[in-house]
Amino acid sequence: ETNTRLSCAEPSTLKAFCAGQRGTRGSQASKQGITLHLDREMSPTVMKRADPVWVHPNTLRILPPRHPSKPSANVQKGLDMVFSGAGPAAAAVLSNPFDVAKVRMQLQGETSSGGAKAYRGSLDCIHKTFQAEGLAGIQRGLTASIVREGSKNFFRIGLFHPVLDHLHTDETAAAPVWKRLIAGSVSGAAGAIICNPIEIAKTRLQASSVAGSVVGYQGYKYAGLIDALKVISRDEGVKALWVGTAISTIRSILATSANMTVNSLAKESLVQDPRLSFLGLTPGILTDGVASMLSALAAVAANNPADVVRTRLYNQPFKIVDGVRVGEYYSGMGQCASELLRSEGPLAFWKGFTGHFMRTGPHYVIAFILIGSMQRASREGFEKRGTAAWEASMHASFERFGGGERGG
Repeated sequence: ETNTRLSCAEPSTLKAFCAGQRGTRGSQASKQGITLHLDREMSPTVMKRADPVWVHPNTLRILPPRHPSKPSANVQKGLDMVFSGAGPAAAAVLSNPFDVAKVRMQLQGETSSGGAKAYRGSLDCIHKTFQAEGLAGIQRGLTASIVREGSKNFFRIGLFHPVLDHLHTDETAAAPVWKRLIAGSVSGAAGAIICNPIEIAKTRLQASSVAGSVVGYQGYKYAGLIDALKVISRDEGVKALWVGTAISTIRSILATSANMTVNSLAKESLVQDPRLSFLGLTPGILTDGVASMLSALAAVAANNPADVVRTRLYNQPFKIVDGVRVGEYYSGMGQCASELLRSEGPLAFWKGFTGHFMRTGPHYVIAFILIGSMQRASREGFEKRGTAAWEASMHASFERFGGGERGG
């Protein structure tokens, strides 16, 4: 057995060598391509090619191999969910100005609020907002945006792979597209339902303009995220925090199923598809960036119409009728969509598309690069700690041998 595993014709030669060299530092000999290093402090190691094999210098029994150290599955899933929220939260600092532009472009021309049109496009919106309101204007709702990205993506991105693993247990084959779409739909719906209150507050904060050109309803003036949640609960009722949940869930299902399906397939194809081998991509930052940009385009194309409807529903004024909150412009997503189509035409569903992609594209690139980097750093950290612990145990074992113990 030793002969087969060490590819050495005469194990006795190695054993004799061990007996003759035991106690000598830095000794080595070559036998049919194998080099045996004997160093009592550094531990005997048999090397073939680049793979180390550890053997006991008395019996030449092969010691148990070092398996890569990694956390338990539950711990790793928990860490991945934390990373899934942290990456997008950090990216929101850079992408929020485009999010503000997207919201305002989607409200522009709303018939019920007066039909005001102030911007030629998303960049013009950012430019005019900065001129009129300064940095605070283009970063309006930033705290809400950071909290929204961190909390929603904790579920939206973080639950995708756990759900997919539950749906697809065959580790020998890649998950089919339909299972990825279902996993994305489930995780997207969970994030939308749980985080709807923050979405409403963020949208109203970003729509609110304190100077210059204004579009959409301007009746909501909050000091910040906490104030928005308090005022909505007090004036409209706690249930109002979940107004628009239906359309928000539909939007998130469309966005997440497209985003996560394209992202996961692109990463696998860029690294494993022989037809793309000329790109020379390996798992890492560049692959994360390319895959996330492709998935951003898919996500925006899939959810922009629902996003426009949601923005209108979130930002409309309300009235209380017989103790019930009622929207003044729209009774629900169906009526909002039909009114949008009737008064502004089918292209109205694609309002803010440029700003939407200008925000989502860079945002996804930064977010998924950060997520991937944190995941790789975490795994490497566990691996290094495991390697150090394993090597320490091997050294201790050989120290005991050098002290006179002759166990097998």
